[in-house]
Amino acid sequence: MAQHATRSRSSTTVLLRCLLALALLAPSGVLFVQLWTSVGDRLAVARLERQGLEYLNRLGQLTIAMTDAQSAAIAGQPFPRDAITRAVEAVGSVDTSIGGELRTHERWSALRAKVEALASMSITDPTSAYATYSEATDLLLALYEKVRDNSQLIRDQDADAYYLQDGAAQELPEAVVAAGRFADLAVMAVGRPRSDAATTTANLLNARDAVISPANDLAADLQAAVDGTSSRTLSSNLLSRLDRFRRSMDTLTATTVPVDGRTPVDVGALQRVRAEVQASASELATAILAELDGLISARIDNLDRQRLIAAGTLAAAGLLALIPVGALFGRPRRRPDAEPPTPPTPPYAAGDGRPLDGLEPAVELSRREPTGAR
Repeated sequence: MAQHATRSRSSTTVLLRCLLALALLAPSGVLFVQLWTSVGDRLAVARLERQGLEYLNRLGQLTIAMTDAQSAAIAGQPFPRDAITRAVEAVGSVDTSIGGELRTHERWSALRAKVEALASMSITDPTSAYATYSEATDLLLALYEKVRDNSQLIRDQDADAYYLQDGAAQELPEAVVAAGRFADLAVMAVGRPRSDAATTTANLLNARDAVISPANDLAADLQAAVDGTSSRTLSSNLLSRLDRFRRSMDTLTATTVPVDGRTPVDVGALQRVRAEVQASASELATAILAELDGLISARIDNLDRQRLIAAGTLAAAGLLALIPVGALFGRPRRRPDAEPPTPPTPPYAAGDGRPLDGLEPAVELSRREPTGAR
């Protein structure tokens, strides 16, 4: 009965200690799963954003090449086939690699077909060339929007990263395209008849506004990013390049001023200014994307550390939870009370049954009759 009670108490102790271990481990496990899932989702978004940055970097090359091709077509110069081919191949390569994740295949295919069609066209009318290339650059800007939308860059929660992506993926390419169109309209204005002076002037003023608006928005984006960042390099790396870009844009918009219904244009000076706009824009885009990539890379590193800490915390909780259970198996078992040992029986001789040493056991002595009774 006592042995049964002892076993019952032992089983209860094992059960209680196992329940205690589970109570310690279950909350840690739930928190670990929640944190691991949350951090995993944020890591996936951050890595998708980096893919978007890679795609945007290639689109920048194509933007410069297409605006150069438009200017060449309007000026009656040969199509810059080599530059366009390199830029198209660069974007095509990155679209093949990561376009599936960014869901850009269809949009890129439409743009590529348009660009390849431009290479085979023979456009002699500047107005037709302007309209045709404008359609192509509209597709290009739409691809920019597709990339930043599907890469989640447009929904970045950090203020500095959000303003940087807005500047790099929207305002800057729009400013470059608008600057190219403005310069081309100014070149086209030279050959316009006097009767079209009012329309020409209105078109130029509208085109100039289209240049100024994204340039101002870009400056506001970068200033907001600098004001809202903890990065020590963001200000020094961007603001000087932004100043160069703004100066080139201001020079461009001041090059052509409508006077008395006419638009005097120094075509050579205009082309030099446009080249400076493109060079400064390319430098600024590279700097913005590099800073943005650095911010997102630092975020990925931080998230990886959070995962390691979470895994270490769960492992520590598991070890603590095993202590009560391990104590059951680590201590020695108590032996049941042993029965008193039976005294050894001395050996007897085979013949007369007497002990070999001449001594008889006490029990045998008690059974023998007294000597005098015989």
